[in-house]
Amino acid sequence: MPISMAIAGPKRNGRPDGLEPGALQSADRVARRLHESIRTFLNACPGEAQNASGLSRVLGIDRTTCQRAVFATGSAYEGPGMIERLPGLKGLRAMVDAARGVGAIDSDAVDRLGAAVDRFASLIEREGGSVAELLRRIEATPLASDSVATGRGADAREALFRSAAEVTGRCSETWVAVYAYHPVAGDTKSLHIDRVNGLVGHVARPDAVPLTFHNFTSSTRDKEDGSPAHGQFTPLVADADPGSPATVLRDFSSSPLPVVSTRQPNEFMVQAIDADPETIGQPVDLMFGTRGTMVHPRTQKPPLEEAWALVNFPTRAMIFDIYLHRDVARGCIPSLDAHLWRPDFAQQVGDRWQTRFADGPRLQLLGSGLSNAASPYYARHPDLTRFLFEQIGADASHFVGYRCEVEFPMWRTGYCVGLDFGEPDND
Repeated sequence: MPISMAIAGPKRNGRPDGLEPGALQSADRVARRLHESIRTFLNACPGEAQNASGLSRVLGIDRTTCQRAVFATGSAYEGPGMIERLPGLKGLRAMVDAARGVGAIDSDAVDRLGAAVDRFASLIEREGGSVAELLRRIEATPLASDSVATGRGADAREALFRSAAEVTGRCSETWVAVYAYHPVAGDTKSLHIDRVNGLVGHVARPDAVPLTFHNFTSSTRDKEDGSPAHGQFTPLVADADPGSPATVLRDFSSSPLPVVSTRQPNEFMVQAIDADPETIGQPVDLMFGTRGTMVHPRTQKPPLEEAWALVNFPTRAMIFDIYLHRDVARGCIPSLDAHLWRPDFAQQVGDRWQTRFADGPRLQLLGSGLSNAASPYYARHPDLTRFLFEQIGADASHFVGYRCEVEFPMWRTGYCVGLDFGEPDND
């Protein structure tokens, strides 16, 4: 079926109507950071100043400016077009300047907002010259096909699911992953990264393509004392049943358990699954649990962590949760992209615009704790998430959760939750 793409119009004053793909991604990063920085700033204000009228009184600035800031960031980030609802650059700078004189507002939140406004100003100068011109160029950029624009994307994804299931001989009801990032005691340059992941209601034909899981890591070496180095995986349940594969969670997996062959040849761990012949054609659940550590992203260049959901085999739904300890969450801005899976999938971050789908899902904020852990796609998801926190001995109320939840995620794609810890000079 031919796909009709939106085409950028003629040049105006020598400047093409639409933004280049890399420039659009840059605008998205700047707008996303500005959106989150304003929300962080508002949360840092005294309770009486977290609405438009109260903020206007505390800062001593125009109420309309405050009203626009509160309204524009009152919901989840929806794309760079949200800057149309924000105060102008002059109003944003007035907010920052006024807040610096209010002792009750956390100075880090004010500095973070100030840096985000500076990057916004640079974007305007670089790509538009004015907010109105920048918005016009964003709106003129070809983003998606007619099928996406008219809401037929879900139907197309379901058709892809059915075709992929027939081709591969495998499919699942739900793909599940829950990650928890939290500090390593006494080590400010490292983070714990613990997770549970697996498949619910997985069915395979006798001639199906082999089932494998790939978990990316950053290192494959042990320390001199024999303890795991960054990037090495250890079982989530230390005293697992000797008769079970070490990383398989018996309480959340079907019986009989499969044979799991694990190897870690370089930057990722590969788990090959050999199911019991009696389960062929029958739906099974298979969950893994692993622990590990990683170098803190803020010490790296670029200061970015990426958690990937790689859709190896077709699935009707995906639940991909990221929980950040509040000390980690304060220092980063989360984002979500969907990418086409290519042979050079591990390409440089700066080149990701080449594979990025413009119509990817939105990252949902679950909030603190596990009160919003439930999902219609897996009845035991709250239990699984609670189990993860129990095993790592962490208080879930100290964590902030984010979710990527997709019905019929696209086969052979990667859904990437990025955690941006940096203040890059060039956005």
